[in-house]
Amino acid sequence: MKFFLIILKAFLINICFIGLIFAADSCPTISPKLVDDNPPNQVEAILNNVICSFVNLNSKDSGTLSSTLNLTKKKIIPYVDLEYSTELALGTYWDELDARSKKIFERDLKNSLINDYISILADLRNWEDINISVDDQFTQNNNIAMVTVFISLKNQNSKAKVTLKLIQKDRWRIFDLVYQNISIIDIQKISYHSRINR
Repeated sequence: MKFFLIILKAFLINICFIGLIFAADSCPTISPKLVDDNPPNQVEAILNNVICSFVNLNSKDSGTLSSTLNLTKKKIIPYVDLEYSTELALGTYWDELDARSKKIFERDLKNSLINDYISILADLRNWEDINISVDDQFTQNNNIAMVTVFISLKNQNSKAKVTLKLIQKDRWRIFDLVYQNISIIDIQKISYHSRINR
């Protein structure tokens, strides 16, 4: 189970910051721009791009902290709605902030996620053993959707179930991840509220 938590953490940072660049030819994927604009198809394209990118990075023995950070910044940020995630994490405080302060909190959230998870991503070496299965059944209420993803390792029967929450503005973007009823937004909410109340 500990390994699944490590994969979940790696999965989180990848989900939260994924980009549009195709993976190497050794691991072909379809760009999210080219698939149907429905939540499960977008999630599957995003995750496959990320895993293939990390497989390629590690196959070249280039999985250093610096290269992982660069890959994360180049490929991941466009698929996260940092503004909406930050707004949810701050709750009622969001409306009290000016535009500059909102951007500072968004940057803080992005940096927090990178600082918390980048070393885990850099240390993970068996990306090619990760299997992702996206459930075609999803819930949608206006521009908010929830998609279930199952993560497993090659030759293992156990699976981890993760729910991704997405919002559609100009495109579908991920704003939260829930694992075993624990939401990343809820964790950030606790962190922000404790700092604000000091």
